Amino acid sequence: MATATEIAAKKRAKRSEKRSKRLSLDQIHMGPEPFWEEGVTKKYTKSEVNVEWTKAAHWYNYYYKLKDYIPYVIRYAEDIGFDKEQIKALKACQDYKLVGGCKAVIRLHYRGWEHTEEQYARVKEHLLEQVEEGKVALLEKKEESKNAPPVISIAERTRRKMMDTIYAAWDETIVDGWMDNKYKEKLDVYSLFKEHQLKGNAIAPFQRIIQGNYDEISDALNKKCDQCVEAYSHITTANKKKMLKQMDAIFSDLDSLKLSFKASKTPRIAKRKSTDDQVKNLKYKSDDTDYKIASINPVTIPGKETLFIFNTKNRTLYQYVTTATAGFEIGGTSIKNFEEKLSKCTRLRKPEDILPLILTKTPKQIESQVWKTVTTKVNPCNGRVNADCVLLRTI
Repeated sequence: MATATEIAAKKRAKRSEKRSKRLSLDQIHMGPEPFWEEGVTKKYTKSEVNVEWTKAAHWYNYYYKLKDYIPYVIRYAEDIGFDKEQIKALKACQDYKLVGGCKAVIRLHYRGWEHTEEQYARVKEHLLEQVEEGKVALLEKKEESKNAPPVISIAERTRRKMMDTIYAAWDETIVDGWMDNKYKEKLDVYSLFKEHQLKGNAIAPFQRIIQGNYDEISDALNKKCDQCVEAYSHITTANKKKMLKQMDAIFSDLDSLKLSFKASKTPRIAKRKSTDDQVKNLKYKSDDTDYKIASINPVTIPGKETLFIFNTKNRTLYQYVTTATAGFEIGGTSIKNFEEKLSKCTRLRKPEDILPLILTKTPKQIESQVWKTVTTKVNPCNGRVNADCVLLRTI
C-alpha cells in the first residue's frame, strides 16, 4: 500500500505534467504552425486560397524573422538542382534580398501547400537573379580580403595576453628570484588569472612553459639528463627541491582554476530542430497498393505521443509511445524519445484485418481489439524506419 508521501509525490507529478502540457497564450490565439495534407490546396476555391494564405502569412509574420526563412530557401535551391557554386553565391546575398521574393512560397511548399507551376517558375527566376548578385558580392569580398590586415586568432590573442601578464609575473617573481638565490618566493596564479580576466584557454599555454622548466630541474635533480645536470650544477640539491616545490604550488593553482572555469561554464542547450529539418533524411514508403494504405506526411510526427508504422516487407506493425513533454523527435532515419517499455511491435498474420482498425479506432479500442488478440509474439521497438515502412497514423 502506498504511503502518504508516495501519494503526495504522485499528485505533484501529475500536476507538473498537466502544467507542462498547457498551451501558451500565443499558441491559444495563433494556433499551431499551418500544415496541409497532399492534394488539399489544389481543391481550394480562389476565395479559400486567399483566406488560408492570409492566415498562414499572419502566423509566419508573428513567429518568423527574415533569417528564419534562409535555411528553407537554401534547401529549396538544393532540391531543384542548384550546384555548390550557386548555393555559395546565394549564401553571400543580403537576407532581405534573398528571401524577399520567395519566402512565403518556399516555406508553405514544405508545409504541404502545392503551388502553381507559374509560382514555382517565378521563385526559380528570383533565385537565379540572386545567384548573380551573390557572385558579385563574393568577388567584392575577395578583393576586400586581399587588402585587409591579417586576423589574429583568439588563441594567439589569449597567448599574447598571458605572456604580458601571468608569464611576466612568473619571470619577475620566480625566475628573477632564482637569479638572486631566493627560492621561497610565491606566485598566486589563481588570483592573477582572475585579476587579468583570463579564461580557461590561457591555462594550457602557461602550464606548458612551467612544465618545461619543471622537467629540466627534475631531470637535473634525479640525474636523468647529463645536459640538465650540467646546466643546473650551480644550484644545490636543496634549492632544486625548493624550485620544484614552487612550481608544484603553481600547478595546484592551475588545477583549481580548471575546476573553477568548469563549474562556472554555462551548459549548452541544444536547439530543437524544426520539423522539416528533422524529417528531411527520413526514408519511408509513401503508399502500398497491395494493402491499400498510404503514409501520412512525416512532418506531423514530431510532437505527437503515439505513432503507428507498418513494414510491408515483413508485415510488422509498430506502435511507438512517448511520455516526453516535447513528444517524438526524428533523427536521421530513427524515431527518438519513445518509451521502450510502452512501445511494441508484432508480425501480423492477416494485415488486411488489422490495419483498418489501426486507422479508425481509438487507442483503447486498438489495445483491446488488436494487441490483446494477436497470437504472434510482441517485441520491443528499435526506433528505425526504412523504405518499406508506411507511416500509418499519429495521435
